[in-house]
Amino acid sequence: MPRPKSFDPDTVLTKAMGVFWEKGYDAASISDLTAAMGINRFSLYDTFGDKHSLYLKALESYEQSVLEPILERIDAFGSLSEMEEHFMGMIDHQREHADAPCCMIQKAAVNMAGKDECTLGKVDHTRQRINEAFVHTFTRLIDQGQLREGITPEEAAWLLMFVHSGITSYAGCGYPDDQKKKDAVRALFESIRA
Repeated sequence: MPRPKSFDPDTVLTKAMGVFWEKGYDAASISDLTAAMGINRFSLYDTFGDKHSLYLKALESYEQSVLEPILERIDAFGSLSEMEEHFMGMIDHQREHADAPCCMIQKAAVNMAGKDECTLGKVDHTRQRINEAFVHTFTRLIDQGQLREGITPEEAAWLLMFVHSGITSYAGCGYPDDQKKKDAVRALFESIRA
């Protein structure tokens, strides 16, 4: 009869997610992971499989813990102005947390998706969910007359996806400066506002 685990798998998975989020897949060693998780190698392999399996589970954990609140926020936008304020807030957050790693999905897209089909699937799934949330919200805002004529919800959603990805990719590097980022966000919203 197997012994019960002396740790909570969800708790240690969250700790592994933090290592992958900070270091990326390649730079995160098994020793880094076991040290952060507070478990030995056998327990890691027995519970999560190999490093690659653990990484995919960490991406799923990131989606649940970080993405779900973002999707709820996108769904709650009642106006373009609220949406614009959110993007300005992202820029302020980056300045206040300058040493924080960039979005884990962004990092996975750049470092792993091109060489690992499973990671690409996770990245695509996450991006599709964000895009669908923006399309749904923009459909509602267009019905309210908030967007200029001639732009579709899909076009507006992709514009915001590109800006969101761009902002998150600058996390931790500080360039361009905040004002340039905010001017670009302001110009984008002015280009789609009715």
